[in-house]
Amino acid sequence: MYQRLQRFLYGRYGTDKLNLALLVLGLVLFFLGGLFFRPLVFLADGLYIWCLFRTFSRNIPARQREYAWFLRWWGPVSGWLSQQKRQFAQRKEYKYFKCPACRQQLRAPRGRGNIEVTCQKCHSVFRTKT
Repeated sequence: MYQRLQRFLYGRYGTDKLNLALLVLGLVLFFLGGLFFRPLVFLADGLYIWCLFRTFSRNIPARQREYAWFLRWWGPVSGWLSQQKRQFAQRKEYKYFKCPACRQQLRAPRGRGNIEVTCQKCHSVFRTKT
């Protein structure tokens, strides 16, 4: 049975982060549709079908183009989310602020009082409280 499944899946695209995002979005739409607006359930079903189509597709270049488009969109969002997560985890040890000249994100240890900061990007000097 396992070998038959392997033969069936040979040459198929498989799954990636886009499929995972489609599944999560489908779940959200499914629950929202069940609670508020019924046609959202049909939209969720469409996302599930698209996910299965992508998984079992043999047109690998087309699926790779879709995935590259998704990563161009998801990359900045993912970077912002990981930055927010890191800042939240380090909120007790560091204070995060932006350079007033170039808007570069900087951090300094908390509890140092008023300090003079030199931006590493534009070399402007300013004072801030930590």
